[in-house]
Amino acid sequence: MLHEILHFFGRAICHQMEDRSLQASGETLSVCARDTGIYIGIFSTLTYLHLFKRKAKITIPSIKMSFFLLLLMVPLMIDGLGSYIHLFESNNIRRLVSGTSFGFVLPYFLYPLLSAKSLEASSEPVIKHGRDLFAPLFISCGLGGLIFWEWLPFYLLDGFIILTVIVWFSLCASFLFSWLERVRLKSAFSIFCGLTFLSILSLLHDLVSS
Repeated sequence: MLHEILHFFGRAICHQMEDRSLQASGETLSVCARDTGIYIGIFSTLTYLHLFKRKAKITIPSIKMSFFLLLLMVPLMIDGLGSYIHLFESNNIRRLVSGTSFGFVLPYFLYPLLSAKSLEASSEPVIKHGRDLFAPLFISCGLGGLIFWEWLPFYLLDGFIILTVIVWFSLCASFLFSWLERVRLKSAFSIFCGLTFLSILSLLHDLVSS
């Protein structure tokens, strides 16, 4: 049953083609290699920012740093588009790396906006020191290696990825409830909306595929 639940939420965001997906313990993960990389990157940066920046007055990266971060998203665009229009054949390690590079960037722009402190004049860019960039990158690379070489059991790895998907969509949904002051109520509504949206996407995927 757990396997079906994981694959149900995986279908919401992924085509789930077996030859484009990584494996663990002989089982195919619920999302493809590219999506696996994206959510590894998201988890790494999001975890770092929440541990070390949640009480700080932060805003989105500086213009110079934003340009650099956007460049890190280009490999996925090239790999995805080139593969889609048959310019070249991609592989799972390339999908994993380009996906990680893409996902690693996203929380730097979303996380600061979750706090009203980002609007204060005294707010500092979310990337102020080298460690703010390299620590999440190091975590991403470490997780990517553990996943690619299948050093983690299937349910631990697959559950971790799907949980990250749910958390990310719930965080995005939280913008709908920015007017709520009660944190627990806001979190409950955000998680409910995130799960509902993913469920609808998964059901639509099944409908289109049938």
